[in-house]
Amino acid sequence: MDELRMKLLHEIMGIYGPNQGQSIGAVIIPAFLEDFKEVLDKAEDADEVSEEYMTEDKRIHLILTGRKALSKDGYKTFVTDASFNDKELFDPFKDTKIRL
Repeated sequence: MDELRMKLLHEIMGIYGPNQGQSIGAVIIPAFLEDFKEVLDKAEDADEVSEEYMTEDKRIHLILTGRKALSKDGYKTFVTDASFNDKELFDPFKDTKIRL
């Protein structure tokens, strides 16, 4: 998950600058990821689920896609794709699975 957080922070800092970007990122990244984990936890099956997030100033538009998978310890949740302001954050030719 650190890879996802770092990519998001990098993009946020590119929009708001380093100081304001770190402050904003410290608040919205955990909030977006925690909300997305709840969305995945509530999903009734293991199908892929997407959720959109936008900041109040509309400068950030994030689409997270993920799924939950059954393991011996119960369900685990994964981010499989992330789009930040229409920019794909992960290589579309790689099978991305970032555990939440």
